[in-house]
Amino acid sequence: MLLLAMVSVRGSGILLRKTVTPLACRCVRAAGIVLLGLSFFLQMQAMETLVIAAINWVGVISIEIVMTALICAVIKNIRENG
Repeated sequence: MLLLAMVSVRGSGILLRKTVTPLACRCVRAAGIVLLGLSFFLQMQAMETLVIAAINWVGVISIEIVMTALICAVIKNIRENG
């Protein structure tokens, strides 16, 4: 999720302090999507049923999204206040 946050307009300003070139943006976005697909594939291999694996994967991804948002908020708050 941090890779995908880095290539967004808002996330790159918080995490990288600058904008990312379009080529680097596409590469990092592709890497983030490949890693998401790999995590889903590994989750499917670990579980016996596909439905349970998909539900579990969505839960894990949602936790990663919340953690990424919190990290970005903390970094932004630190930079603004001190």
